[in-house]
Amino acid sequence: MASVRPPRVATITVGTNEIKWLDRGLGSLLDSDVTGFELDVHYVDNASSDGSVEHVEHEFPGVRITRNSRNLGFTGANNVGIRAALADGADYVFLVNPDTWTPPDLIRGLVEFAEKWPQYGIIGPLQYRYDPASTELLEFNTWTHTALWLGEQHTFAGDMLDHPSHAGGPEGRAPRTLEHSYVQGSALFVRAEVLREVGLLDEVFHTYYEEVDLCRRTRWAGWRVALLLDLGIQHYGGGGTPGGSTYTRVNMRRNRYYYLFTDVDWGPFKTARLAARWFVSDLMGNGVGGRTTPATGTRETVEAVGWLARRVPVILDRRVRHRSLRARGRRSPAVRAERERPVDG
Repeated sequence: MASVRPPRVATITVGTNEIKWLDRGLGSLLDSDVTGFELDVHYVDNASSDGSVEHVEHEFPGVRITRNSRNLGFTGANNVGIRAALADGADYVFLVNPDTWTPPDLIRGLVEFAEKWPQYGIIGPLQYRYDPASTELLEFNTWTHTALWLGEQHTFAGDMLDHPSHAGGPEGRAPRTLEHSYVQGSALFVRAEVLREVGLLDEVFHTYYEEVDLCRRTRWAGWRVALLLDLGIQHYGGGGTPGGSTYTRVNMRRNRYYYLFTDVDWGPFKTARLAARWFVSDLMGNGVGGRTTPATGTRETVEAVGWLARRVPVILDRRVRHRSLRARGRRSPAVRAERERPVDG
């Protein structure tokens, strides 16, 4: 009788001039308890100039390094790592930021959950405050506080517009899970099967909202997405991108519109209503990604509109693909029913 090989997990950490985080971040991944699974640790360098690659080569010879000649953004760089992981036969991919500390039992806990609950396509731990002097998970970070506050409402619940929750029904739900609208890309655990079915991160996003998009596509295909309330990771948050910077404002602003316009669950009237609300706020400098002056807000909003206008063909293409993906997910009751059955053991 042929033996069944253990699951294979590939962690992917993307860095751009973030050498200060790498010892603790990559070191904690390599110190993981790998009981019951195989682990490959990938570091994808996004054209750093601070010696990150050389440092990883010297300090962590067991890490697989990919060096990009230019900054491909969070999406492009992670996709480089994902493609390498899938080509190597990974069963699961764990996207994890450099500014994190991974408890030794975290990845094992994610694997055990995924193996028992095959209906969950993407899962992730809760995030705790980063403390370089401690390995304890004592206090939620800002992202987790917000996620728990919003609960299982839709992605734009903070805009006070009524819309159905993304969460699945009670039947087939695993205990101690929160089906939040998305799992943040700083600690996102996804099945290779999901990536092959719904595609990789959409590189149009470059940075911000790409993981939110991946989670909605995963749900459209009939999978569940959830945070696991009993698992955690330390995450500093923000990494090398300070909040409120021009980079953050510009990318978050245009990507939020792109995400909305490619969402086939939102009808034309509701989409226009929400986009108009954002547009007015953005012009005044009160948009997503940090506050600024009305003059800067107007300039950045005009730039965002121009960026979106040039991508109308891409938006239309994405809508066609998303409708097809959603339709396939709805036409697969037998597959969904099979996924709803947990695996004993």
